[in-house]
Amino acid sequence: MVLSMLALALLAPKSISLVPKETVWVYANASSPGDGTFLRAWGVEGKSCPPDGEDAGQFSFSLLKWDVSSLPTGAKLISAKLMLNNVPDPGYTLDAAKRCPIEVRPLVGNFEAKKWTFEMSSKVHPDSSDKAIFGTGYPKELPKEVPVPISVDLLKGPNDFVKALATAMAGSDHQLNLSLTSKLDPSTDGRAFVYKLIGQAETKEWLRPQLVLVFEQ
Repeated sequence: MVLSMLALALLAPKSISLVPKETVWVYANASSPGDGTFLRAWGVEGKSCPPDGEDAGQFSFSLLKWDVSSLPTGAKLISAKLMLNNVPDPGYTLDAAKRCPIEVRPLVGNFEAKKWTFEMSSKVHPDSSDKAIFGTGYPKELPKEVPVPISVDLLKGPNDFVKALATAMAGSDHQLNLSLTSKLDPSTDGRAFVYKLIGQAETKEWLRPQLVLVFEQ
């Protein structure tokens, strides 16, 4: 009996939660883009991020770097979710969030938060293609005066997150770079129509961005 229970425990899925190593809020007028306080995302004219070669001046998106060196090699990934929290009382409506969810995309290039300047966004930016998206998410409700949770299923696709994670784990630096984008457009819907997410510098651990991965053992 004891051996059977032990065997079941060893075979049970293993869940691992990771907080980003560093982040950057990309916006032309961001005063402290790499301090990890808040992450933001909004778009322009139906686009969530600038196409390659286009000026990023009116867009806002966020970059997140994860250290994946501690993840188990050879284990099958069966669930991958990015857990985020919007600041209380967001200015967008639930219908707007459904139409323009948070998008999680791979990143073109690499970054260091301490060295970041907006001029780097011409070379370090989200992959803007439709097929690049790992998954999307939006709030299920907008409760008053409390942080608003947003869950993104990274296995939903169309992009292959399992492959992207395996590549990052096999890399020499063991780093996974992701970006957050959205088509919410404050230029047409109002200044408050933006995602403002709590960053990794938050003192309450449960409010920080978390990459929650479940592996089959």
